[in-house]
Amino acid sequence: MTVALPDIHPELRSIRGVSPPTNPLVLGMAQRALSAVNTLHRLKFKSVTTRVSVPSSDGYAVPAVLIRAKALPARAPALVYYHGGAFVMKPIPQHFENAVRYADEAGCVVVFVEYRLAPKYRFPAGFNDCYAALRWVLANSRSLGVDETRVAVGGDSAGGGLAAGVAQRARQEDGIALCGQLLLYPAVDLFCTRPSMAAYANVPPFKNASPTAISDAYLGPVTRESAPRYACPIDGDVSQLARAYVEVTEFDLLHDQGHAYARAMSDKGVEVELNEIERGVHGFDLLAASSNVAKTAMERRIRFLQRLWS
Repeated sequence: MTVALPDIHPELRSIRGVSPPTNPLVLGMAQRALSAVNTLHRLKFKSVTTRVSVPSSDGYAVPAVLIRAKALPARAPALVYYHGGAFVMKPIPQHFENAVRYADEAGCVVVFVEYRLAPKYRFPAGFNDCYAALRWVLANSRSLGVDETRVAVGGDSAGGGLAAGVAQRARQEDGIALCGQLLLYPAVDLFCTRPSMAAYANVPPFKNASPTAISDAYLGPVTRESAPRYACPIDGDVSQLARAYVEVTEFDLLHDQGHAYARAMSDKGVEVELNEIERGVHGFDLLAASSNVAKTAMERRIRFLQRLWS
């Protein structure tokens, strides 16, 4: 039986559904291919990028890239960014393209973090890498030319969930007052049973998406009750967090949890800007970057960052 797709925006209908790789051999091949593609792609940004290594809590050297806009002030704002990819995939080139735009058009330093991936490294390895990157930026703000009072975190999909967890940990454990959160169709509830999870599991770019498989790969065999702190941000303490931009797409299995997280923060007094992409799908800005839908969304994200820095 063929299930009719929802009325996806015409500019996004070229996006095709793909089953996420779960076989370790296939996943390894995909990772190696992306590494090679990313290395070549980033050569064109050589003049504005610097590769660095950030020490994680267990001594692992986390690869990261500093993207520095031209003509920045001596103490510039910074966005610590975590890419998406279901916690198991490396970034694709468009992730980096978007990060360069944030740096250039919002006038900031972007720290693009390449955290450890599941299933080889389950939670908290990748999460600890993400948190270490934030702490590293703050500890080295003077040498990096960063204004420590204007540091935000951000991410898309899995990276949005990581950013949300990092923001909670920063506030609750270290009293860090972040400037903002840029949460793009964030994965903040790995045990979500809200309607969109089933309704859009086969809407591109997904095909037979299995949230259970993702949570098992990232967390292992745990339940909501036994999940470690910060692994599922929607179950955490969202009070006193930095102002947030939350973007959700209408035909996305993560749609409902993004809404729920925005509402949870707002109910606790957090200033939230919610942007729903009507007739949009997950990852639209990466997979249809030249569409007007993606361009408009990017402009709105950049305006949010500009307001944070002002």
